[in-house]
Amino acid sequence: MKPTEIRAELLGQHAQIRTLMQDIRDCAVRAQRGEPVGEELQTSVARLADAIAMHNAREEELLRPILPTVDAWGQVRADTMTQTHQDEHEEFQEAVRGIPRTSRELAGAGVEALFDRMLEHMAREERVMLAEDVLCEDTVIVEMGG
Repeated sequence: MKPTEIRAELLGQHAQIRTLMQDIRDCAVRAQRGEPVGEELQTSVARLADAIAMHNAREEELLRPILPTVDAWGQVRADTMTQTHQDEHEEFQEAVRGIPRTSRELAGAGVEALFDRMLEHMAREERVMLAEDVLCEDTVIVEMGG
């Protein structure tokens, strides 16, 4: 798979995750107005949890072998992904699965703070690992080892 195809796929998944988070935010607003959103909320939370799990696995599969080779900073990017990325992904996955399943609980659940952190995480990935100058067709391959 070409670097630009990897980039497009992972950025597309980020867009899907953002849309799913917005669906849950919309449910929260309607719940605060007293509208029934129980089944829709449960479905949205399950979709988000599944999308995050699928994205995390795909991201690791696609980026782990290519990041160390993209440029002089590639190994640093790969090490960062390995050290902190997995912990953040697991934390987000657990937190999303813990989103309250009833509209009354959702209103005070801190979902906004969780989603803000997730958006920051995705933005950081997009700047550091998925940037056009990192995953492009004219990627410089750096020899590893010695």
